[in-house]
Amino acid sequence: MIMPRVKMKTCSISGKKFKANADNFYFNAKTNDNLHPYHKSFDNFRRITGASVDQVRNLVNLINS
Repeated sequence: MIMPRVKMKTCSISGKKFKANADNFYFNAKTNDNLHPYHKSFDNFRRITGASVDQVRNLVNLINS
């Protein structure tokens, strides 16, 4: 039995791929796939800390290096 491919979306903060669904990304009517470009966890961290997208991106890059 062939399983259908799961659609993936790359988080523009972390660069990691996640399943493209409402569990991982917030709804955004202005995008082609109706999903916000940031994974929910990274976006929530950004909102709670008051950090900019670039600051969170730099932090993720430091952790991953």
